[in-house]
Amino acid sequence: MRSLLVFCLLLPCWLSARELVIGGILEPPLKWLDAHGQPRGLDVDLVSTIFGTLHVPIKIELVDSGARLTRNAENGLYDLLLTHSYKPERERYLLYPQQAHIRHSWHFFVRKDSVGQIHYDHLADLKPWRIGVTRNFSYTPELMAAMVDPAYHFQEIPINQLQLRKLIAGRIDVVPMSLVTAFDQIRKEGLEGKVDYLPKPLKTSPYFNVWTRARADADTPALMAAYDAELLHMKQDGRLKAIYDKYGIPYLEP
Repeated sequence: MRSLLVFCLLLPCWLSARELVIGGILEPPLKWLDAHGQPRGLDVDLVSTIFGTLHVPIKIELVDSGARLTRNAENGLYDLLLTHSYKPERERYLLYPQQAHIRHSWHFFVRKDSVGQIHYDHLADLKPWRIGVTRNFSYTPELMAAMVDPAYHFQEIPINQLQLRKLIAGRIDVVPMSLVTAFDQIRKEGLEGKVDYLPKPLKTSPYFNVWTRARADADTPALMAAYDAELLHMKQDGRLKAIYDKYGIPYLEP
């Protein structure tokens, strides 16, 4: 009886925990709803794997509005949010784990036949070229400042998905995009061999699956530590890269 009691005490305290509600914004190939309304994508596979290993039941809800996602998190509707970058102001309502699961790297994409002609070491290198940007996107402070400088040639549109099509059509010469977003569109639209990206990143940032303060309880620190340990294990044994490969996403060590 004593050995059974000790074994029970050593069991993770969250094995009998309530179901975790995980919120996210629609963002293929990281997360989307399939034809049956079921969540799919890299983020979905990752949290399903980790919390499945930890024997924690989860429910994933995806919305199409970042403002709505934040409001729901602040109001206690979600236990976790999928794929958030770190911003100090977000610590007011979010708790960040130690381990990031993805590194978003933004690069300037060019037409394949422009490789070798267009170079990017400093933003000023792009002054001769037509640069596509997407309205309401948060670029680097340097790029945002250049957008009001008449020495540059920016073309702004509201729909990011149109950028690569404009690039291929020769209406712009370069466009900053995240590797994840760009390669998903390249794969879906059969654009392989038509575009490439310049090697120096415009910016690169780690992203995390984060807990909400509104739903945190006494078990949350232990659960976050277990999540970190399992995610680190997935990085080390190749399971995280295998999920990236499944979705055709370039793997950058988070």
